[in-house]
Amino acid sequence: MKSLRGLLAAVLLAGFPLLVLAFVGGIVALEVLALRHNVFTAAKLGIITVPVGWILLKTLLTVERATDDDVPGVAVTPESQPALWALVRELADEAGTRPPDEIYLDADVNAAVTERTSWLGLRVLRRRMIIGVPLLMGLRQDQFRAVLAHELGHYSNKDTRFSALTYRGRKSIARVVNGLGRDGYFERFVGWLFRQYAKLYFMVSMSVCRDQELAADAVSARLAGTDAAASALREIEALAVTWRFFMNNYAAIGWDAGYLPDRFGEGYRALLTDPTRAEQMEEMRRNPSEEKTSRWDTHPATRDRVATLEAGARFPVRPGGELPATELLTGAEKMLDEALFTVFSDEAHSKRRTDWQSLVAIGRRHVAAEAAAEVLGERTLDMALDLLDAGRHEELADAADAASKLPAGAGSRARREFASASVRGRLAIVAHAALTDVGAGRWSLSWSGPAPFVLDEPLKDELVPALDKAAAAESDTAPLRALLTAAGVPAGYRPSPTLVRS
Repeated sequence: MKSLRGLLAAVLLAGFPLLVLAFVGGIVALEVLALRHNVFTAAKLGIITVPVGWILLKTLLTVERATDDDVPGVAVTPESQPALWALVRELADEAGTRPPDEIYLDADVNAAVTERTSWLGLRVLRRRMIIGVPLLMGLRQDQFRAVLAHELGHYSNKDTRFSALTYRGRKSIARVVNGLGRDGYFERFVGWLFRQYAKLYFMVSMSVCRDQELAADAVSARLAGTDAAASALREIEALAVTWRFFMNNYAAIGWDAGYLPDRFGEGYRALLTDPTRAEQMEEMRRNPSEEKTSRWDTHPATRDRVATLEAGARFPVRPGGELPATELLTGAEKMLDEALFTVFSDEAHSKRRTDWQSLVAIGRRHVAAEAAAEVLGERTLDMALDLLDAGRHEELADAADAASKLPAGAGSRARREFASASVRGRLAIVAHAALTDVGAGRWSLSWSGPAPFVLDEPLKDELVPALDKAAAAESDTAPLRALLTAAGVPAGYRPSPTLVRS
């Protein structure tokens, strides 16, 4: 049944260029017929039909030219990474397939195998394996062995014989459908027809892809052990979440200030080994995502793949698999940096590099300065405190937040009390920015949670009560003014987001 679905996908793909040629031929025949009767009618008809025919024909002619030569990542040779190549070749031999000709390391939490092909995927020219360095940094060796075995299973399993064909088919059909306009009646009709064909092809080909994944999982279990294959699937989900969190909340923390870390791999290693984050990852393993897949997904849900593995034949895990996978790669942290740099945009390459502690301090200071500038507007810090002394709390509060809590007919004191909480938070933002700019405070790196704001002695014990008094309904700004003066905050202070201290 699986092979029949693969064959059906191949037949549908073979029928696609025939459908394109039939439409183009029909358009040409229609134009010739129109020219024989009325040149003016033929010209009007051509305005409608010729662009559609050209899009169809052009797309069909460019399908075969598509190549996958542009691979983001770092190519590694058997000489530079002998242990990794030895493992890949060993597993390929056990899977009964030819090993890849090239291995690339990239920065995705993923692994893949591709084939450079011709004749719509029927002729294989070169094999390539792509391995995400975050996998190597987060998996055990038995889990990593399972991942590699799964990818090589795509080469060896008979159910994957149409994989290159279906992949190229999805690209070519999607290119045609996306290229068709929707302005006129004829364009909409042609677009609708090809979309229906695309839906049928995608439904069949996606089913083939899911079968291929399960077949490759079976190879993974056989070569690495059932428990290793199942745990690798769970671990990859946790690593994917952790990697996105790392890139968004740590690696990019200084982006707006113009900075990136000089050692991405060092930071990712620190995050993975932090006890708090390790416990969070364990919680993700115990309670995997319940997200459902759609019929267009190429992979079955992880829970379904694990259930299929555990319901099948049991294969033992090989000894020694508890060692970290990084031992198979020379300089894993450095390789992660190199892989990331291959996918960086020009803007990313223009950023300055700094160490992690400085990055956090610079990035959080920049965010605080921007937020403080928004709070103060055209005012200075002294002017904001003058507003509080005058009982004009609402002018410093978040207008939307204060208004949403304010009851109708409230008196002036009630209005100050309702605005007090908002004022307290916004005033703290300004104070943190000011104290940072004079070197009395800074944000510190923490892999366990958000960066804490650290103040020099004795300010750290005085700031909280000073802010509380300044923001209270019966405001007393004297303690906060005295603290700021003692710390060296100048009179007339206003934050400058463009000022960066390294």
